[in-house]
Amino acid sequence: MKRIHQYITILSAALLLSACSDWLDVQPSTEKDRADLIETADGYKKMLYGTYINLTSSKLYGANLSFGFVSSLGRDYMKNLSDVGSGWSAVHWSYTDNSVRGTYIDPIWSAMYNNIANVNSILSDIESHKNLFHNGEYEMVAGEAYAERAMMHFDLLRLFAPAYEGNEDAIAIPYVTSYEAARNEHLKSSEVISRVLADLDKAVELLKAGKDPIITEAQEISYNGRGVFTANRQYHLNYWAAVALKARAYLYMGDTDNALACAKEVIEKSPLTWATETEIAAGDKVFQPELIFALEVSDLPDYYESYFNSQLFVLSEEGYWGAADNVYTLTKIFEDASDYRYLYLFKKDGRGNNFALSSKYEQTTGSSKAMKKQTVPIIRLGEMYLIAAECMAESNPDQAIQLLRTLKKARGYFADDAGVADGSTAADIKAIVKKEMRKETYAEGQFWHFLKRTGVTVPDFGWQGQLTLTPEQFTFPMPESEKEYGAIPKPEVEEEVEVEK
Repeated sequence: MKRIHQYITILSAALLLSACSDWLDVQPSTEKDRADLIETADGYKKMLYGTYINLTSSKLYGANLSFGFVSSLGRDYMKNLSDVGSGWSAVHWSYTDNSVRGTYIDPIWSAMYNNIANVNSILSDIESHKNLFHNGEYEMVAGEAYAERAMMHFDLLRLFAPAYEGNEDAIAIPYVTSYEAARNEHLKSSEVISRVLADLDKAVELLKAGKDPIITEAQEISYNGRGVFTANRQYHLNYWAAVALKARAYLYMGDTDNALACAKEVIEKSPLTWATETEIAAGDKVFQPELIFALEVSDLPDYYESYFNSQLFVLSEEGYWGAADNVYTLTKIFEDASDYRYLYLFKKDGRGNNFALSSKYEQTTGSSKAMKKQTVPIIRLGEMYLIAAECMAESNPDQAIQLLRTLKKARGYFADDAGVADGSTAADIKAIVKKEMRKETYAEGQFWHFLKRTGVTVPDFGWQGQLTLTPEQFTFPMPESEKEYGAIPKPEVEEEVEVEK
């Protein structure tokens, strides 16, 4: 694989977690620099912090894989007609456009694999240095690293390979487990997802053994007497994040039994709670008590400005704030005006044209004491309810209905049935799951993955209706350099057998 080889890249001196003023802005670029870091427990922690900061790049979860490029593909936004650059081509799935490849797709591939190499740099030696750690920190650092490697490969698979069902044997992406530069063979989708789950199983095992504090307590600032590293666990790939990622991965491959088991474990056993309207109204626009995993993105205000306040992206399909009977109103998405996601997460653009803009990332310190001003959600509790409901739509529709009602009541739906009727069929339940997935993860990137996995129609601009995308429109092309230099297996060619007549 042709890629830049980096050991640790810290893109910003800003803190990823609060109370971490002892971080160093380290950029080891030689084997000697790395050798120094792996001789202390703090060195390993700094390496791990560096990989988290890499995730906050605008190329990755700081924009493109959250509220940016991927959200626009799922038509969370309508591109401003006055701007016809790479963004316009992107929201029309024109992946062959050089501006789209160069601005969005190729940088996602290279940044992800560079950071995977950084994570592998930790995992390659940490087990032989476990004597450096105390109080379960070896298990927590290693467990987080395994979860991070799994998450990055899983998202690369979801983006660069065709939808899993029916394509299990399709050649997909490399699963890289070494930090050394090499040509890594592209594996079948089934082989990649198997390795994702193996890494997540290892993460769950280690984080449980390390007594991750969030297993029993939704810790915010408290250190629990174990040091700074154990604080603010929702901003680490913690135990519940690893379990939630397993739920995503199992659902992706169609294993609803295991997906349900993982989602229910988070729902029933985690200490996470629903955000209250008081907290949300006070400025907690990401519903922090519900976050399973999030990133603190130091450049979020600038990224937000470039996407929303600049008016490049407005709400698609129903992108106007007008009267309820207007075809382009928010009420086509949010059927109940009491929905907290409707009331508190959008704003008028203030320029007189009545566009509705997302204000989710205009964050202020809320009543939740660990609320961050620069938070990008990656996994949230509501998604676990939707996964569980989808998995039980046919096998246990009554329970699926109850899960959907619980979620919607936590969002301000006050009717007894919360808009989910008794006797809803499996088709009804799945339609509600789709609608709620869009509302619950708006501007977080997950709705695009939902659309691709389920193959349902994509909501488009109001005058075009719903669109059915082709497999090619759902699948990113690999960079040309990877096609040329990567270890991609050639398709097997069946030999012709001459049959005697």
